[in-house]
Amino acid sequence: MTRTRAATVSQDAPPADNNPAPATTSTTDTAESAATAPAQATSTDKKEAPTIRFIPHHEPRASRPSLTFPIITRTIAAAGQRVKVGRYSERDQAVDSQASAKTAAPVGFKSKVVSRRHCELWCDNGQWFIKDVKSSSGTFLNHVRLSSPGMESRAYPLNDGDIVQLGIDFKGGEEVIFRCVKIRIECNRGWQKSLNQFNTATHKNILKQAKVNNAKDTDAQSTHSSECSICLNPVAPCQALFVAPCSHVWHYKCIRTLIYPSWPSFQCPNCRAYADLEADVEPPEE
Repeated sequence: MTRTRAATVSQDAPPADNNPAPATTSTTDTAESAATAPAQATSTDKKEAPTIRFIPHHEPRASRPSLTFPIITRTIAAAGQRVKVGRYSERDQAVDSQASAKTAAPVGFKSKVVSRRHCELWCDNGQWFIKDVKSSSGTFLNHVRLSSPGMESRAYPLNDGDIVQLGIDFKGGEEVIFRCVKIRIECNRGWQKSLNQFNTATHKNILKQAKVNNAKDTDAQSTHSSECSICLNPVAPCQALFVAPCSHVWHYKCIRTLIYPSWPSFQCPNCRAYADLEADVEPPEE
């Protein structure tokens, strides 16, 4: 049987795709994945900036307490920044404390045993490091001195919960200005201050319980309010709150001066109800 040239070409050629839709779909999926890839990478790369907190550390067995200072927070906003720690200077501390918490501003302590340039801290790939920069009275990490007096030390890894001591008590630390500085370090705990399901649900539960417990109170309107009656700012999650037995809620910072002068008695500034803050805690009645 003789085959024509046209028949040979038609048999040798690959079969035509009668349904080109899948090819179009795959192309579309590829384009969509390519478009979403940068967005996913951006969300993944968008991490919280490294933060560090200096918390006063007081050893119970010490004969005298170390220097007391407010909690200090610093943030590494850009790569290569370092937090410089030394003696307090009016020039370096001109920045507002709340504003400097979001920067790597220098940290100063009002103690004569701390050198003007004492140590430096920085973060590299999520790991914090500390280095003594030729201080005279020394930098101690978990009770171990990093270098000799006037000598610069190598970089030491700094972990969450470590104890850093700046200097040694002079003249027994009788005067506050001659006391050493002991710091408990908190590294990269910014996630604890962010909103999450737990603290949001707890905040809603507190407000809900306040409404239920004060259903018979004549001052229900102030109880149901979601703002502090002292500063008139909102009461929100991730804030330090004080809840009185009458279920009125304030910011702890606002109500603190009203708590301790008459401790353990407390008079609610909203409803004038008295409460014993040292009363035994009893389970709620069903």
